Amino acid sequence: MCLSQRLSSVGLTFLCPQCNFTVIKNGSWFRGVSRYRCDGCGREIRITYPDKIAIFHKHAHLATRPPGALESRSVHSG
Repeated sequence: MCLSQRLSSVGLTFLCPQCNFTVIKNGSWFRGVSRYRCDGCGREIRITYPDKIAIFHKHAHLATRPPGALESRSVHSG
């Protein structure tokens, strides 16, 4: 799975592996960051690419279709 551009402006969550403090940031932030300082415990936390894939996978249902994208529906007649 790739790090979807459709989640760029969507708030994604990540739990600090040290203290379980919840970080909520836009997908664009997660794509660009490799480390951050946790507001809960003050430790520097590393976010690996596998972590990012898991975060984006967890939030994939929040991705919106780009304008003009066709919906996949089957139409049954009567």
